[in-house]
Amino acid sequence: MTGAPKIDTSSRLDHYPFALSSELRDAANEHGFRIGPEQASGWIFFRSASAPGEIAVAAAGHDGPFFLSITHSGAARELSAPPAQPCAKGHAAAFALPTRDALFEAVGEVYRKSISLPTQPLEQYEREIEHLGNTETERVQKVRIGQDIFRGALLSYWNGTCPITGITDTALLRASHIIPWARCETDADRLDVHNGLLLSSLWDAAFDEGLVTFDDEGRPIASSDLTDAAIKALHLQGVPRLVLTPEHRMRLAWHRTHIWQG
Repeated sequence: MTGAPKIDTSSRLDHYPFALSSELRDAANEHGFRIGPEQASGWIFFRSASAPGEIAVAAAGHDGPFFLSITHSGAARELSAPPAQPCAKGHAAAFALPTRDALFEAVGEVYRKSISLPTQPLEQYEREIEHLGNTETERVQKVRIGQDIFRGALLSYWNGTCPITGITDTALLRASHIIPWARCETDADRLDVHNGLLLSSLWDAAFDEGLVTFDDEGRPIASSDLTDAAIKALHLQGVPRLVLTPEHRMRLAWHRTHIWQG
């Protein structure tokens, strides 16, 4: 979104009729932001008991446009919505949404990103292992706890959907490390959602074995070791591109060098 023209939020209402106020409150409450509301300068503010930061919502009228302002800088960098200005006081960024449904979707994305982006999974992991020592059994337990937390974070980050196949069946989804757990240098790397992809089981197996990888544009690259049957089963010619951050691209470059069987 860098360099994109920003939409002016000054058209937002200062006072909201009951029906519109209820819709704005529902947009926050239904996606985990249930502490509030507080209102100032046309913004209605909410916080969450489980996600860091604060959001503010506003509208220019019952039919929109709608506005969303957030404090979480990481979520702001990754939110897929048109930027707006000015944001609420003390916030990192604001966004413009054309419809009520778009506002609801954006608030949900902010919540998912807020609870999954660094350093939330790492902090949860450190809380859950603080009572464990360093015996072999306890080290195995730490790995299990970390991998469970990492999977939960990826499920939130990718909205419970494999971005390649669209599969949402949780039992068929795998938390695929880009740089494998054992080869990460720190727990922060192991638990960073940018070091993972939420893939269906077949894609996970192919990615883990280096039979597929992805370029910087999110396009799959097949190994010459793949059979025609595997290429057909993976639908390699018709899958969508991954939406990647610079952090994903950095780790995928490592994967292409160290894991991919090119």
